[in-house]
Amino acid sequence: MKKTIPEYTTVDLSRWARKEHFEVFQSFAQSTFNQTVQLDITALLKHIKAVGWKFYPTMIFLIAHVVNRHTEFRMAMKNNELVIWDEVHPSYTIFHNETETFSSIWSPYDGNIQHFQNVYSEDVARHGNNLAYWPKGQSPDNIFFVSAIPWVSFTSFDINVAHMQNFFSPMFTFGKYYEQDGKVLLPFALQVHHSVCDGFHAARLINELQAMCDDIQHYSEELRG
Repeated sequence: MKKTIPEYTTVDLSRWARKEHFEVFQSFAQSTFNQTVQLDITALLKHIKAVGWKFYPTMIFLIAHVVNRHTEFRMAMKNNELVIWDEVHPSYTIFHNETETFSSIWSPYDGNIQHFQNVYSEDVARHGNNLAYWPKGQSPDNIFFVSAIPWVSFTSFDINVAHMQNFFSPMFTFGKYYEQDGKVLLPFALQVHHSVCDGFHAARLINELQAMCDDIQHYSEELRG
């Protein structure tokens, strides 16, 4: 099957406000950075229990929704040019107890949370027992990454990416949620490339994700289309 090329827009670097920052972090100051927070998911857990949604695909969808709002999380290098994907889709890990390994499955994001719950369930049912790294076949170019480590909580998490000069896809990791002071908290880590994203952008994403978790009942009506 011929691979479909996702739609994108080429960035005009000469008119881009972050041109100088991009060049710095593409040359002598190549770097990614990580930010780890404890998301309050108290209201989120209550709501998904009431409506019968699963926690993992709900979190993946909410992350995808916020990621797709902002260009800095949809950037990539293509044909030696900086581009912005029109949309990006989540690639997430599935754990295999029998081998203690994982697979990476991607599911399409279309902005409808109920659709995503269904697509996720279908993809996991179809590919979840396949032990290959890419059981669904290699993912499209326009993806970002989500991993879960539900066995342990953490206050810091970092992924060391080799040859990361042009690796702009954001990476999200969350751990085991826990109760504290009447709240349920979720360790949540975001890793991004400094060439396309600064601390301001990372903080905005986290704050918007927290707002969606806090008011999920309102957002869930909006996101059902």
